[in-house]
Amino acid sequence: MQMTEELEIIWIPEEEAKYNLTIENDKGVNELVDLPASTVDRICKKKYGHTNWARMGALYPEDLARNPHEIDYLEGIVYFKHERIV
Repeated sequence: MQMTEELEIIWIPEEEAKYNLTIENDKGVNELVDLPASTVDRICKKKYGHTNWARMGALYPEDLARNPHEIDYLEGIVYFKHERIV
């Protein structure tokens, strides 16, 4: 029996795909801007079983103080450990 490899296909909705996910820097190199919401949803769902997350710039310190969370500083994403924010 021949072994096969399972691939995970990541689909980005057309509405998100039409926005540029990269920008060209001063050296002419394309750099990734932000993770699409659909990708962050998948990561959060895999880690915590829900899609309760926010970009760091959209939160106040009080939100973080009252709610258990994990911060991805490289991507600027806050993953809340509970499905609802208190």
